Amino acid sequence: MRVWKSLVSAVVAAPISLCAAAKAADNTPDTRSLLLFAGTDLWRDGAFLHGGLVWSPAGLDADGFTLKLLLVAGRYTYPSSGLNTDVDGTLLSASVLPGWRLNLNGIIVGLYTGPVIQDYRLTPDDPSSHLRGRYGGAQVAADVWYEPTPTMMVAVNGTMLSIGPTGSLRGALGWRNTEPYFVGPEAQAIWCGNYQQLRIGAHITGFRNNGLEWSAAGGWASESFGRQGPYLRLGVTARY
Repeated sequence: MRVWKSLVSAVVAAPISLCAAAKAADNTPDTRSLLLFAGTDLWRDGAFLHGGLVWSPAGLDADGFTLKLLLVAGRYTYPSSGLNTDVDGTLLSASVLPGWRLNLNGIIVGLYTGPVIQDYRLTPDDPSSHLRGRYGGAQVAADVWYEPTPTMMVAVNGTMLSIGPTGSLRGALGWRNTEPYFVGPEAQAIWCGNYQQLRIGAHITGFRNNGLEWSAAGGWASESFGRQGPYLRLGVTARY
C-alpha cells in the first residue's frame, strides 16, 4: 500500500477541527486578535501532533483578514505492496494560509489558501511510494461555525492539498444544557486517489479551564484497504 494512502488521515484530519470551535460556549464578541492551538490525532497506525496560530487583526469574531499558520509532525506505519513488508514513516509539514473571516448573520466562515511544504522519510525506503522526500504545494481550507440556538452548534471543516492530492470534510453537531460546552456526534470523510477513510464518533467542544479551551473526539475509523480501529483527537486553544 502506498504511503500517501495510509498517511492522509493524519495530515489532513489533525489540524482542521480546532479553529472553527474558537467561539464555543460564548456568544459575546471577542476583540482579542490571536488564537494559539495545539493537539494530537491518534489511530491504529499513527500518532501526530499539530500546532499553530490564527491571527485576525480586527478581532477573532470580526470580519476581516486572517492568517493561519500550521505545523504538523508525526510517525506512521503502512503495509507496502512493493516491499511486501511494513514501512515506518515520519512527516514534517508547514502551511502558511492567509484568508478572510466573515460573520454572516451569526454564521462564522473562515476561508484560507496558501503554500504548504512537506517532508516524508521512510524506513526502509519504499520506491513504490508516491510520497518520499520533500514537496511543495498549495492548500485550501474552510471553517464554518454556527449556533442556531443558545444550546446548539453546527461545525463544518474542509481542506484540500495539491500534494497527493488529499482532502477531508468533517461535520459535527453539538448540544448543551447547563454545561458551558457542547457534546454531540461527528463524521469525517478523508480521501486521496483511490484511498478513502470514514470516521464516525462523538466530540466534546468548548470545555474551558484556566483560560484554555479544550476539545476531544473519539470513535471508529474504517479505511478502504480493509483496516479498522479506534481514533482519538485532542485539542486545546488559547486567545490573546
